[in-house]
Amino acid sequence: MTGSRITISHGHLCHADVVKPRVASADVIQKFNPNNKNALIKQYKTIYHPGEVNKIRECPQHPSVVVTHTDAPELFAWSTERQPNRQGDKDKTASTPDLELVGHTDTAAFALGMCTSEPLVASGGKDTNVVLWSLADHVTNLSVHDQGTFDGKREKLASRLTLQGHSDNVEDVVFQPGSSTELASVADDSSLLFWDTRSGVAPVLRMGQAHGESDLHVVDWSALRPELVATGAADGSLKVWDKRKLAADGGGHALFTFNHHTGAVLRAEWSPSAPGVLASGGEDRRVCVWDLEKTAAPGAAPEPGLEKRAGRSIPQLVFSHAGHRASVVDFQWNPHDPWTFMSVSDDVSDELGGGTLQLWRVNDLIYREETEVLAELEKHRDHILNIKEAPAPKPVGKGAKRTLEQATAAPPSAVPAASVQPPQEGSADAQQPAAPSAEGEQASDGQETTGLLAAQEQTLQNATQQQQPGLAEASAEAADGVVQADGDAAMSSVTVPPSESQAIGAPVPDDQIMTEAASNADEAADMQTAPGAS
Repeated sequence: MTGSRITISHGHLCHADVVKPRVASADVIQKFNPNNKNALIKQYKTIYHPGEVNKIRECPQHPSVVVTHTDAPELFAWSTERQPNRQGDKDKTASTPDLELVGHTDTAAFALGMCTSEPLVASGGKDTNVVLWSLADHVTNLSVHDQGTFDGKREKLASRLTLQGHSDNVEDVVFQPGSSTELASVADDSSLLFWDTRSGVAPVLRMGQAHGESDLHVVDWSALRPELVATGAADGSLKVWDKRKLAADGGGHALFTFNHHTGAVLRAEWSPSAPGVLASGGEDRRVCVWDLEKTAAPGAAPEPGLEKRAGRSIPQLVFSHAGHRASVVDFQWNPHDPWTFMSVSDDVSDELGGGTLQLWRVNDLIYREETEVLAELEKHRDHILNIKEAPAPKPVGKGAKRTLEQATAAPPSAVPAASVQPPQEGSADAQQPAAPSAEGEQASDGQETTGLLAAQEQTLQNATQQQQPGLAEASAEAADGVVQADGDAAMSSVTVPPSESQAIGAPVPDDQIMTEAASNADEAADMQTAPGAS
């Protein structure tokens, strides 16, 4: 395992172990069930939140302190160390937050930003205001270990500043990384506003109609490229702005415009480790990763048409995670493990059950330099070129009559999946290093399958002698199923060109990438198969 991450979701404090790259075998992938609870995500503490948790963010200076948004004017601050564990508590009464942040005059449901340089909180709501608080006066009591358990008393913290400039519900707000005075916010009035609290409570820069008439849902400010700001809208568009090229009177154009998402963009976040790399997610159930360095010319033309859904015509779109079965309402990059994500979706229905949390990693063959990737693949040239695809299984009807030999025989051009042929002495294959553990598991599976086939063949002969054709047909079909399952395991160990991701919370390794048939999110949702931990 690599480093772990603590997070809280819907009242549950969890400990998630992040799996190292390339550790799972084909057998692990075969047995993966997205509907099972995952052993790598362990519930650590339960807190009954007063109302639905719409958004949660941790205080960078004190990671054990988190702030939550719900459908109310107030925000709640929690010390996850001091709060009592309510796991198994039959009394479902809401837990008492350590601190209540007051200042909004109407519901503040989603807009929530944390300052990276000071313990400051920014929030937006239906009152059209952006409200700021400082936790400095209370953060000691919230985070000190020797204070004991929480005494159940709720303190209230008044706001420090209220910024006014929007004319509709504020959907998102973000501090400029490293700054305690500069912010950006977006709202349902279609505007992107920039603020500097040193200049007062009015915006210093306004971009009206930033996405046309569409409501703006998300905004994020790059820490590695501080001139870049990303916004997402209800129409599915994603834009990147260079703040240096925006005029105070609202003049200026987006540096990049992407129309790839087929639903509203609900979340956007810049990579904490790779300059110019951005991720976005939304109602189309996808998390897309963009690399602005993939183009030499500043400014990308909009996608020609939504029929090119795979995004191959967009050079900046380097990856798309299609593992969720419902809208992706939030995600975060792992700051300690590059190209690793935690994402959540709103799978709330009679068919899908509750929300889903997934932990996954982008295949490193996607974002590494092309020369490095080709050099690594060159080491496995013989193995890759000698792989022969297993034949597709033939459908077996209810009344079909097939002998055991017909069910298990492989075509002359294919190697039976249940057998492993050792290399001849002196051959090129004999000089190769020892086979990885996944292949060893397949060899073991082949031996077990051979023994099972022998037993089933004897059963078939006995059934034939006793004139029981029904038993004979059932044994033949069972034997065919064993061979096909083993064949699937053999094919699962083959690395295919990267297209979509798999959730690694299973754990599923990042180098076992979805085949092209699973890259379409709609088909995956229809089959109700989505890799992840629910």
